Amino acid sequence: MSTGERRIPAAVPLFAALIVGAGVSLWPGGGADPVEASSAHEAEAGETTPEVVASNETHAGLTSEIKGIVRKFVDRAAAKGAKRSGCHVSVLVKELCVDGPLVDLDADRPMKPASNLKLATTAVALALLGADAHFETHFQSSVSPVGGALTGDLIVRAGGDPLFSEELDGAVKPLLAPVVQQLKAAGVERVTGDLVLDLHAFADPLPAPGWPSSSQHWKDYCALSSGFTANGGCISLLVQPASAQGPASVTIRPRGHGARVEVDVRTIKRGEPLDLKAVVSPSLIKVWGEIPQDVKEWTGRYAHPDPVGLFGAVLRHALQEEGVMVEGETKLGRGAIGGVTLATLRTPIIESLKPINTHSNNAVADQLFLKVGCDIAGSGDRAGASVAALTAFEKLGVQAQGFAQVDGSGLSRNNRVSARQLVTLLDAVIGRADSGSEAFMESLAHSGVSGTLSDRMVGTVAERMVKGKTGFIAGTSALSGVAMTDAERFFTFSVLVDYPATAGLNRQVWKPMQDEICEAIVRGP
Repeated sequence: MSTGERRIPAAVPLFAALIVGAGVSLWPGGGADPVEASSAHEAEAGETTPEVVASNETHAGLTSEIKGIVRKFVDRAAAKGAKRSGCHVSVLVKELCVDGPLVDLDADRPMKPASNLKLATTAVALALLGADAHFETHFQSSVSPVGGALTGDLIVRAGGDPLFSEELDGAVKPLLAPVVQQLKAAGVERVTGDLVLDLHAFADPLPAPGWPSSSQHWKDYCALSSGFTANGGCISLLVQPASAQGPASVTIRPRGHGARVEVDVRTIKRGEPLDLKAVVSPSLIKVWGEIPQDVKEWTGRYAHPDPVGLFGAVLRHALQEEGVMVEGETKLGRGAIGGVTLATLRTPIIESLKPINTHSNNAVADQLFLKVGCDIAGSGDRAGASVAALTAFEKLGVQAQGFAQVDGSGLSRNNRVSARQLVTLLDAVIGRADSGSEAFMESLAHSGVSGTLSDRMVGTVAERMVKGKTGFIAGTSALSGVAMTDAERFFTFSVLVDYPATAGLNRQVWKPMQDEICEAIVRGP
């Protein structure tokens, strides 16, 4: 676009309708036809000469206000024991699709982004693969089935699919059902050979450099990623108390996980403390403890140390339940020969955006990161995915100096990105008049409404007026996204904070600071 031209992207009227309409969504599947909404906007815009403004310059009033907010909260952090010299706050605010920042506070400083890196992961995927791209897992063999028997190996080629759905509470069989039915339709009822899992160009599942210590690797946010996984690399638990004191109900998903199960959870009296523990390994899942009667249910997710093995076990179980028997073993292999394609599991990548950006699922973000590396750089590892990200930066006009990405989630302390780079990415992706920009906008958390922003900015002018992504690891706090004013002007922004890791500081200082900055943006320059 030419310098200074204000252009309203197709996704933005939908955002405005979602906010102003008090919950009447115009997103796909919502209360109105998004095509009609977009057409109406275009007709309205055509009635008058489009407004043209000069490139925005730094806005003294808004800059002064945000500087004051930052100063106030840095003082508060210092009062709580954080060294003032160790607190670095970077802020960039600009009007959507209008050149020039309104607020620029150390915006070129490379910072640890925490989960704000997920914005880059999803933006890069949309820019390079397109909104219509799919995770594709191919099922092949060297022979065709005859009389219901496949007299050879069933070879599965990795595609990076996270095989995860928030609505299924850990179940995976419904996600595998389409490909199982394809195999049966192709005449596969029995496999005399092995189930061969070919990781193809994907790396083995390993923690990224800069991840938390191994003492945390059992937690769901440290779930490993690779070419194969199931339920985002996690075991999901559901514990429900009995009506009387005695054994509680424990549900473990996904089914067919392949591990031996030991459960010893007792129901205790109302008002007594909840105390549940679990251990997950490839050979054993153990759950024990106590749940009081007045706790309706408890859910938890635990990282599985072998997501590839988990996929193999769950797939074999899903095949068996539908009458497809595999007589051989489950084996890992690369470059297995199988020229006959029997079935393909295809999952749209846009289905991964909401788990990543609304609910900040680390493993799903890493799966998408590796998928982009495989498809663009020919290498489904962290190095290939990083090369792909730089390719996207060049395509979108984002300066890459200082940028470093080693995972898709932002969990690694080795990641670096600047506020300017995040805002430029947001501007580029939201400004694209395609289904990808709408899917991206819809995937963001909504202030006072959904995801990691559901309890933020409630009761303020910024409630329902901000869509964005939060981020936190010890010593890092972040919030980036899009804010709308009452005058329906739209601003992309990023607030990144590095600080001496201090318990409670993010909740007591940096989150409130970010929220106040959003309020200032929403009030408008």
